[in-house]
Amino acid sequence: MTTESIRWTMGPHNSWLSRLAVYAPYAIGGGLGLVVLLSLAVFTIVGAVTGSTLALVVVLGLVGGPMSLLYCWLLVQYGTNGSKWIAQYAGTDRLTKRGIVVATAVGAVLIAGTIGTVPELTLALFVLGFLSMVFLGPLTATVTLELDERRLQLGGDDDFGGPTVIDLENVIGVRRLSPGPLSRWQFVVIRRVHGPPRFVPVPDRHAAAVGRALEWGLAATPTAPPKTAGTTRPMRIVLAAIGIGLLAFAVGFAALVARSGDSAGGRAFVPVVLLVSFAAVALGYAGYESWLARRPAPPSDENTR
Repeated sequence: MTTESIRWTMGPHNSWLSRLAVYAPYAIGGGLGLVVLLSLAVFTIVGAVTGSTLALVVVLGLVGGPMSLLYCWLLVQYGTNGSKWIAQYAGTDRLTKRGIVVATAVGAVLIAGTIGTVPELTLALFVLGFLSMVFLGPLTATVTLELDERRLQLGGDDDFGGPTVIDLENVIGVRRLSPGPLSRWQFVVIRRVHGPPRFVPVPDRHAAAVGRALEWGLAATPTAPPKTAGTTRPMRIVLAAIGIGLLAFAVGFAALVARSGDSAGGRAFVPVVLLVSFAAVALGYAGYESWLARRPAPPSDENTR
């Protein structure tokens, strides 16, 4: 007996957003490499680079460059979880040589422009490239809607961690985000009884089928138990204290930099951004776990009889 299913993939060939997510890390990394090579070539021609500097660059390149590239190649070719992680978040199976060349050229122009105008934005480019790989990369996974089984599957067996299966009867909330005329895709945020929300890209041609399946899931009775806190109260207190300490340290460091009046071209605020980011993660997780712990428990079967 065959199961009726609908399958689609938000790949670089059918979505500009997916193309941006796949090639953004290569644009930043390849662009930086191209800028460094061109800078070394120009400095060598004008005589600004001495022989000892070139020797140091060659040694560092031989130690860190080819060896790192060789390790990455071995990881992709023969690795297990490592190769799956790279394929999932970097989209190595959907890259083209032309796309890499164009992404590298565009990245080099952006990096050179930011260095020449506002050097502080260079760090923002690397942050955006990393975030696009982490948060937008998983959106390019293959999505399968199994109508007979009443479930939605994200990814496949070859992906890192295996596929994510969403039983439609355990869906408790749906929110649709549509870019409008900018894209023929819409994004559906699915909240489940147990587990974090999932962002699912849906093409317009399958929006009606997915909408009907989700409506059935919202009307059905959940079969999975609700998610509970995975930490104890002392652990949450310690985590919150760490987050508050990082935040206070960031404020103090920023006050010292502002008082001295020398921010070193904005580079002194990089540790402040990192400390605030870590503090936000710690406080956010502690707050989320506290909310799960204080959420009222569902009625038991004995109380509902």
